[in-house]
Amino acid sequence: MSGTDSSGKASGAEATRILALEPCGPPDADILGANLKSLGLAGIHIDYQPYDRDAGERLGQRGVAARLAQLNAGLGGLPYDYLLSVRGGYGASDLLSLIDWPALAGMSPRPLIGFSDVSALQSAFYTRLQWPGLHAPMPGSPLWANGPDVNQLTGYLQKGRPWRGAISVTPLKAKGQEVCTGVLFGGCLSVLTNLIGTTYLPASFAGHILFFEDTAESVSRVLRCWRQWLDCGLLEGVVAVVLGHFSNTDVDQSEDRLRAEMAQRTPCPVFASQDFGHVSPNMPLCLGSKAQIKANSLTWTLKG
Repeated sequence: MSGTDSSGKASGAEATRILALEPCGPPDADILGANLKSLGLAGIHIDYQPYDRDAGERLGQRGVAARLAQLNAGLGGLPYDYLLSVRGGYGASDLLSLIDWPALAGMSPRPLIGFSDVSALQSAFYTRLQWPGLHAPMPGSPLWANGPDVNQLTGYLQKGRPWRGAISVTPLKAKGQEVCTGVLFGGCLSVLTNLIGTTYLPASFAGHILFFEDTAESVSRVLRCWRQWLDCGLLEGVVAVVLGHFSNTDVDQSEDRLRAEMAQRTPCPVFASQDFGHVSPNMPLCLGSKAQIKANSLTWTLKG
């Protein structure tokens, strides 16, 4: 499916080209169709070829090959500006060792948009290629609710870079007027934790502002993940940590209590935000952007 061939760029400029793909689980077909149509009406050109059902189970050998072929179509050949994952779920990590990384070296960045399981690919692109990525809503998910997060993402896709964004934050462990400046990185905590020790996650986050969120993980599981980050030394030199929603955890533990426990264990300033996670709205946050936390706000900028 394709939208109209207009991106909101200055007159005479080429339209932004976007490939929608399924590197993880299956999208909700009805929701995806309606949302791609809305993006097309907003003047955003999107190419989309559904997962090849003849490949069978997505996690099987042929399914992995089919998902990799989709991804490779976005990385080579036609010069797409952005890759848009239509849904999360599971399966992105299966692709990491199959990507031809040397072939991508030196290529112009093609930011991947999505979150949840997509964090694995975004982290790998950032680590291996220094490509930015956008932690943002996905059109094949019920969480795409045409709120301020979708409006902001639509604006990015219409106009192209530079991108700028902001979310509200509340200090959990920080001095009252502290200003934190660093490179922004983050995503789904459990997904990123599973990349520790691989070549798909940076060995150091010194000078970074990290953000994390997750869903359907018990409090003990989240704290176990956090202990792994602490014991590996990955929080050494980190400027600040921002904790978003940890939705659908144990019924007897609140998100606030969990975030407070994580903050107590963390050696740097920690902030909470209600503006991102497996929720709606899920305001866009850009991996690889320059970010600052000041006066209860995190602002970020990614230049063109």
